Amino acid sequence: MAKHSDQTRGRWTLGVKLSLLVSALVLGVSATMALFVALRTAQDHRSAMNRQVRSMGQLFGVVRGTGSVRRFDPTLIRMFVEHAHEMGTGLCFVVLLDAEERVEPGSSFNVHLLREAAPSLAARMHTGTEQERFECILGWSFGEESIRTFRLHIKDKDGTTIGKVLFGFSTVEMDAQIRASIWTNAEITLAAFLFGLIGAFLMARHFTRPIRQMAEAMQRVSAGQLEQTLAVTSRDEIGTLASTFNFMTRGLRERERIRHTFARYVSDQVAERILKEQDELDLRGELRKVTVLFLDIRGFTTLSEDKEPREVVSLLNDYFEIIIDIIFRYEGTINKFIGDSIMAIYGAPHAIDLPEARAALTAVEIQRAVGEYNWKRLQEGKAVVNFGIGIHSGEAIAGNIGSARRMEYTVIGRNVNLAQRIEASTREGQILISEATYAKVSDIVVTRSKEAVFMKGIVEPIPLFEVVEMKANTIKEIKKLRQSGEKTA
Repeated sequence: MAKHSDQTRGRWTLGVKLSLLVSALVLGVSATMALFVALRTAQDHRSAMNRQVRSMGQLFGVVRGTGSVRRFDPTLIRMFVEHAHEMGTGLCFVVLLDAEERVEPGSSFNVHLLREAAPSLAARMHTGTEQERFECILGWSFGEESIRTFRLHIKDKDGTTIGKVLFGFSTVEMDAQIRASIWTNAEITLAAFLFGLIGAFLMARHFTRPIRQMAEAMQRVSAGQLEQTLAVTSRDEIGTLASTFNFMTRGLRERERIRHTFARYVSDQVAERILKEQDELDLRGELRKVTVLFLDIRGFTTLSEDKEPREVVSLLNDYFEIIIDIIFRYEGTINKFIGDSIMAIYGAPHAIDLPEARAALTAVEIQRAVGEYNWKRLQEGKAVVNFGIGIHSGEAIAGNIGSARRMEYTVIGRNVNLAQRIEASTREGQILISEATYAKVSDIVVTRSKEAVFMKGIVEPIPLFEVVEMKANTIKEIKKLRQSGEKTA
């Protein structure tokens, strides 16, 4: 759980990503619209100015004198220029030229508008004759000034150029209107962005809350808390996900219940193997090298005849609870219960290291634990039992025995039968191991040799060894003991 939390720390949540995405879209759309409006406003102002220039050009063309020497009316021109501000035309100057580009009388300029739109030019025109002032206008570069110039050609009926007019219009007011339009659109864009950001956050919070709850529940499930359920509050995809999650956790809880139920009858390894099978369980089996341990209560038949069935079952369960815990601790697989007997396997269904040593440790610890438990029961005035344990190692057939409807994982063969017969030769509290097992644990056990025993179905007598005690009490100590022995050798 901690590792998973470390992986998600610093990560942008789905709500943040959705909020940023929607905000970016709102910002993009608003900015695009603002840019379009600003460009359209500027274009409209320029179009209006062009129309104004054409109108004035036509006007100046028709008001030119009709005498033999055709000239513009200077009074009319001066009126247009001096009253440009009141008329809203922004006309800063009009320079009249003849066909040879010479300044004609009647040219005029508006001092106020010129100072406002082109202060450098206005300062330059402060001195000098009137002719020099207009020639200064003709030679001026208006690149950095707020003035737009237009040059019109006045032509006769036959197309001959009879004069030219240079207009200068102030763009101060137009630029101010464009800037005001840009600022207004920027403010609208910012307001839309903030509104979109808040709306996106609220919307993302609304949509991602159930997803976040589901993610948190999934984290708890991954940590083993399978009781998680989600409330289904809608019929959309979120509701479908919540229903599917609840269905999944019910399945996981059922699977866990089945696994625990299996573990009450078979070992955890067998239960895990059954649950992990992807296809039909394999009935063919395999040959495995195993160590088989049988234990049985000595004199149980006589003991059970004097007790009630419930009391007999309770007695067995009390002892088996201790024994099963010890078998599992040394990675043994409880194959089956046969009345008052237990068959345990070391090396199937999964291979383990030191199976013979594990079986021997199991047997010694069981006898010690049973002895301590017997003393406790005697103090309480309860009946006690003692076990005989037989161990043998060798190859056996391991697999699922049965049919598709009912099967059992077990090991069968001569060596399994031999282990059971060795156990049958034991007395109460005794541990007997075969020669095959002794060969693997002779360096870690103290034994007493027994006379060879004839067993059913076997022609030659079987050498047996009684285990008295262990030279090491844990697998770790056994490994350490053997490593020191190897170094000494």
